Amino acid sequence: MQSLYPLFYPLWLIAANFTARLGGMIILLVLGHGFAATQLGDYFAMLAMVGLGVTAAQAGTGPLLIRLQQAGNLRWAIACVVLRGLIALIAVLWIAVGMGTSVLSHGWPLLLMPLCAALSPDWVISARTEFSRISFIALIAQMAGIGTAAVAAGFGAPHLLFAVAPVISVASLIASIIFAVIPAQDHRTHAPTITVPSWPSAFGMIGFALLSGALPNLDFVLLAPDSTLFLAQRIYLICAGLLAAIMAALFAKRQTAYLRDIWLLVPMAGATVVLWLFPASIARLVYGDPSAELVSLLHIGAVWPILLALLSRQILILQESPSAMWMGWLCLAGLVISAVFIPTPLSAHDALLLMQVRLVVVLGVLHVCGVRAIRRVVVR
Repeated sequence: MQSLYPLFYPLWLIAANFTARLGGMIILLVLGHGFAATQLGDYFAMLAMVGLGVTAAQAGTGPLLIRLQQAGNLRWAIACVVLRGLIALIAVLWIAVGMGTSVLSHGWPLLLMPLCAALSPDWVISARTEFSRISFIALIAQMAGIGTAAVAAGFGAPHLLFAVAPVISVASLIASIIFAVIPAQDHRTHAPTITVPSWPSAFGMIGFALLSGALPNLDFVLLAPDSTLFLAQRIYLICAGLLAAIMAALFAKRQTAYLRDIWLLVPMAGATVVLWLFPASIARLVYGDPSAELVSLLHIGAVWPILLALLSRQILILQESPSAMWMGWLCLAGLVISAVFIPTPLSAHDALLLMQVRLVVVLGVLHVCGVRAIRRVVVR
């Protein structure tokens, strides 16, 4: 097994992603049979708001924390965690105001989620490249969530319904702390030894991390004309989740060259081919009785996974380059600002095509930036 590790280490994070998604599907089925649609609607609406708070609490510092841990600079790592904690507190206040009186009744456990995300030391485990432990953390968290969901559905208790997602977050936090404090018995890890990132590199990593996290959702939120497109997005997000897991492993290992490209491009190229050739089968697998419009959307958006993989490749290449420190921030700002001036497409088909065109534009910008960065290195 150890001899295969240099080739197949991303499989552990892919397994963790599959575990989280399978657990989410089981929880959805359990809750769907235990609570009314109106109750679940309120719950999911609150989760959407909390999800923004979780994203804000992490502040795009995940890659930076991994590099600081690998460089042995715990002082700055702790400073980043403190900053994340302060942002999480602000997010909690924002969520509480947004929820209103519902927080005081059943929804208050959701406020724990941004704090758990901010304080989780999972970056320590990733920095040590103990990827198998990430899978175990996902398994522990999902088992806790499934158990809570079963109890909530069995008793039909609203306060337990709103505890399902927070239980997952708290269980993940506790498991992460235990694994972070207790190193693996096998110390033959392959974590790279690096120097402390310069501030331009750190600034760039945060910008690219925010860009990478926003790409799967941003255009759907800003440009989607109707809800049908979000049904298609659920399927695209499966690809995005797998890609995020692969990126995390490649980043922690500082993987370059052909092995990086194989892991990024081959799975997403396969997803593109499947969506192009069998969109109806994929739609029926996920939704049972899909509309013809949904099938057509999956076919039109078949290149979305491979475009996202190509963008992820450029992000991995550029995110630690001081000369590209502004590019992630500028691309993210450009996507948001340009969406304000683009008329909302009349149909979901037009919106999906526009989204893919926008991905191609960002990919072109990052490619040009990467070529210039290489030229600077060669000249020096």
